[in-house]
Amino acid sequence: MKNKKKRKIIIFSAISVFILLLLCFLAPSFSELLDDDVRVAENSDLTYYIDVMYDGKDETEAVSNGTTKVRVFSDYIYVEDKLPDGLIFKNFVESEDGTIGAVQQNNPELSCVGYVVGGSDGIEYEDTTRTVKFKVRNLQAGCKVTVGIVTTTPSLGDKSRMDFYNSAFARENDFSTRSNTVHVFMGKEEEPLYSVTYQYEDPVPENAPAVPDEQQYAAGTSVAVSGNAEVAGYTFSGWKTDTPGVTVDGSGSFTMPESNVVFKGKFTAKETYSVTYEIEGDDVPEGYKPPRERKYGEGDDVVVDSLKVGDIVNGYRFLGWKVVDDDDVLIEDSEDEEGSGIFVMPPRNVKLRGSFERIDYEVSYQFQGNVLPPSWENLIPEASRHYPGDIVEVAPNPVAEGFEFLGWYKAESFEMPEEDVVITGEWKEKLGTFTPKITKVIDNEKVSYQEGDVVNFSITVENTANFEINDVFIQEETEGAEFVPDENNKYTVLNENYVKIPKMDPLESLVIKAKYVVQKDAVKRVTNKVSLVGAIASNKYTLAEGEYTSSVDFVVSNVVLNINKVSGEGKKLNGAEFTLYEDEGTQTVYGTGMSFKGLTPGKTYYLKETKVPYGYVKLNKVLYVSVDEAGSISIAGYEVTNVDGVATVNIANEKIDVLPNTGGVGNVPFVIGGLVIIVIAAFGCGYWFRKGKKKK
Repeated sequence: MKNKKKRKIIIFSAISVFILLLLCFLAPSFSELLDDDVRVAENSDLTYYIDVMYDGKDETEAVSNGTTKVRVFSDYIYVEDKLPDGLIFKNFVESEDGTIGAVQQNNPELSCVGYVVGGSDGIEYEDTTRTVKFKVRNLQAGCKVTVGIVTTTPSLGDKSRMDFYNSAFARENDFSTRSNTVHVFMGKEEEPLYSVTYQYEDPVPENAPAVPDEQQYAAGTSVAVSGNAEVAGYTFSGWKTDTPGVTVDGSGSFTMPESNVVFKGKFTAKETYSVTYEIEGDDVPEGYKPPRERKYGEGDDVVVDSLKVGDIVNGYRFLGWKVVDDDDVLIEDSEDEEGSGIFVMPPRNVKLRGSFERIDYEVSYQFQGNVLPPSWENLIPEASRHYPGDIVEVAPNPVAEGFEFLGWYKAESFEMPEEDVVITGEWKEKLGTFTPKITKVIDNEKVSYQEGDVVNFSITVENTANFEINDVFIQEETEGAEFVPDENNKYTVLNENYVKIPKMDPLESLVIKAKYVVQKDAVKRVTNKVSLVGAIASNKYTLAEGEYTSSVDFVVSNVVLNINKVSGEGKKLNGAEFTLYEDEGTQTVYGTGMSFKGLTPGKTYYLKETKVPYGYVKLNKVLYVSVDEAGSISIAGYEVTNVDGVATVNIANEKIDVLPNTGGVGNVPFVIGGLVIIVIAAFGCGYWFRKGKKKK
């Protein structure tokens, strides 16, 4: 299913591009450019390269750059480059295998999607027009293809200087652009030069390529007029000049006068006609929409939508586009890709109609092994065809006298994938029997397992016979469990449900490993069952009838208890801590904190507050935390909320009672004051008594 989704994304990306930047430039390979001027030698090879780069933005808003690719791909890119007058075409730079593929823009070591149509043979040079032409196809955004052109420089002769300006043009559908301009020269640096400039006359289409850069030449130099601009939906008048003394010959060249030359060109809008697409029939892939309507002028090349014959879209095969009710419009096959096409726009609207067929796949049967009943060919069930996603019922087991069919090595029913399925089965002769054993244990047994835990199993298969047995098939019958490959190659994992042991020696035991990754179930009791479903003996003995199974049980528990500490008024408090014990005597600690995970269903825990917020009374009682078989938690005297295995309880503390402040320092001053009064009174009485005696 992952592949299906991926194809859908690719198709969606390809038809959902709204911003495309097509860039081309030329770069001489022989020298570093200095102020755009390079002096070259007479009668020498001059090689330069055309880099066709493609950039765009995909449906996720990701934009390509020199180091980043996005899933946007070009249609045909038509490239033309007219050689400057004076340069002599020699040959093209060819790759070893003749193909010209794409590389990442800033890293030529990394290959990309895209290519020059026809490779080296697809690059043409027209001698009469001195023009290099080639096409680029399916270039991925963020990538480039490079074409090298080798020329030879002429002799100066009686001229003191010759200049060569070169720029290329590229067009994709109704978008066209001009490259940068490369300039090299021969002869003197200090020489009077005169300019050649180009101008568009109004109105200028928005997508018109930039006019050629200003060029400068010495008088008497042969200059080739720049190639005509091309814009879909427009005709171009050609470059014309009214500069005195300038006459353009039939080859498109003129002799540079001792004055500046200005060329002007004008676009005239063609009458446009529409190309519309529609799909016939009810067999249409989910989410697919026909291409949008587009406008073309008479004579424009119309590249039919990139969906070509045989393309697969969400389980449907595309059968192609046909012109509706117009026998004069012929879709020609493209030169490089079977099933796609192009046609010349007539002076009228054109409707294209496409169709799909839903793809079905074959389910067939075959027998394996050397033990086969007579006329076994007649026992093979007939093949059937099904659509992806259909539930397929496996054919019943065939019957043959004197033989026992071991079964089809496939589940009784399965969901049809996006590919043909071959189901194999095996026979045995009915002779003596043998009885192997199979046992299964958990290697890392625990009371319960939490999400992300891996339950590891060891499955021991024992050959109890004193002869060799072969092709022992073991089936894992628990959803979510899967076999682990054997590093020693004693057994082969056919898929997550089946293992094959090719050979077992007499009385040999073999351990097969399996695992189960615990998912996010609140509470789940899993019975993991494994079966020995087939085996044959070297002496043609057969597997004794009966069930060869072994199973182990384990508990998945993702039950969580969260405690919120609050005041008597319901205000949340910080600083509390609880300890959860597994025994009533609070000796075995399960955990400490405010949240406890993985509690076991059907068990009672004991909760005790071990740290209390400042200023609040500590709970001195032990709370009984009961977890029922379904994973719901209850605590006597408290309201517990259970949601999807997560229990939440609010436990309140009361504030500590404090006596009112009546004297600041208490009764100490009063006690001291009373003692002072008593002492003074005692001295006063003594003094009065002695004084009275003296008077007597």
